[in-house]
Amino acid sequence: MKLITATMVGLLALVGATTAARADVAALFADGHGGIGSNPGTAETAGGSGNQSNAGLGYGVGARLLIFEGYYDHTGFGGGAGVSRGILGLRGGFGTKDARLVLRAGGGVIEEQGGALSGRASGMPERSGEVGRVGAAFEGRVSPLFLVGIGVDGEAFSLPAAIGPTGSAASIVGTDLFANFHLLFELGV
Repeated sequence: MKLITATMVGLLALVGATTAARADVAALFADGHGGIGSNPGTAETAGGSGNQSNAGLGYGVGARLLIFEGYYDHTGFGGGAGVSRGILGLRGGFGTKDARLVLRAGGGVIEEQGGALSGRASGMPERSGEVGRVGAAFEGRVSPLFLVGIGVDGEAFSLPAAIGPTGSAASIVGTDLFANFHLLFELGV
């Protein structure tokens, strides 16, 4: 319930702020990103080694219509650990054609691979749950179709217990913060 409430508050704040936003009517986008997550994914109690990196590389694809946005992203952390998300939400871009502040909020489905969120260990099963996400980024245009940016995304997630062929994972409700640098390809009208 807290996850849904926090997501709704973020969405309402974004709707209120978008009255001054400059945005294309519609856009398709793809990005490549790299960054550092706050969730170490190295829980000693889950059999993790305690020294694995939480740096990740990934990609995202999505579409936007006015202030509504939908996207899929995946971030891999090495050793078979990764996180994928499908998010529907709201987005506002504030600024000029060449530089903008982007705010977004939404919710959807999250999938954990290899214990990326709950503690990396051999045999951790893949599992899916729900996620609420908010983020902000500063982006600057480097060519007519490409922007570079730096951003931060915070999320609250819930994953059910799961049993795999060689391991099991308890249910988890948690949060994560991911600071990133990204290159964005965008087609808009």
